[in-house]
Amino acid sequence: MATTKSLDQITALAFESRMADSTAQLLQRKGAKTISAPSMQEVPLDDHSAVFSFAEKLFDGEIDILLCTTGVGTDMMIKTLKTKYDFDQIFEQLSNIMIVARGPKPSKVLRGLDIPIDIKVPEPNTWKEILTTLDEDERTANLEGKKLAIQEYGEANEKLNSELRKRGAELIQTPIYRWMLPDDLEPLKKGIQSILDKEVDVALFTSKTQVHHVMQVADMVASKEDFRDALQDVFIASIGPVCTGGLESHGIAVDFEPSRPKLAIFINEVAEQAPAYVNG
Repeated sequence: MATTKSLDQITALAFESRMADSTAQLLQRKGAKTISAPSMQEVPLDDHSAVFSFAEKLFDGEIDILLCTTGVGTDMMIKTLKTKYDFDQIFEQLSNIMIVARGPKPSKVLRGLDIPIDIKVPEPNTWKEILTTLDEDERTANLEGKKLAIQEYGEANEKLNSELRKRGAELIQTPIYRWMLPDDLEPLKKGIQSILDKEVDVALFTSKTQVHHVMQVADMVASKEDFRDALQDVFIASIGPVCTGGLESHGIAVDFEPSRPKLAIFINEVAEQAPAYVNG
């Protein structure tokens, strides 16, 4: 019989992609039977004109602030710049502007390159924390006339961009990659079917885009309505408020969010909370 801190005899489905193996291993350590259904892939843009346009402004001294939003995107951006410029030049220019890192992942990439970080955005690292952090720091409290470059991830965050423009910032949007469905959809389709067949006790969601992709493929397997109905019998775990917003936008109620948006913490706390729901 499962205890309150064990996922024994519980089937957990995770839609995570990049960290799919780590997610499965962490769940298995808690005793869960796991189903991995990767739902997205990061695809570098073929056209890097936005990055090189940013670089021209950077080298001309026209950038005041760079907001690095993801580790993958920050890494891709620097690697793309290195195809045209020496890293010493890139480092010098980035060291002369204010660097804002949205959370630990871009911070790790920047630290690995010894690029100074001026401001770190705290958890849960949503656009709201970005705005609050900028508003409360005397160096960025007044953005009027400031040229702010944003390393965008997947899609533009129009809520953030609108608020930054209201504060007087001139935005230089710098997309570097986009999110797409996996090339092989079979694992995702099978995962969705397992929910429809009521074989899943716990479903773990770790990004808003992931939610949209799952719902898109659910419409291929059966229908969004059937999938949404099936999820009512599943413990729905969301890693944080942005992901929760994505679920709620599709009419899916969330049962649990962790105290911190970290994968290991997420799964540890799911293991504490889910059994009472599943076995109740």
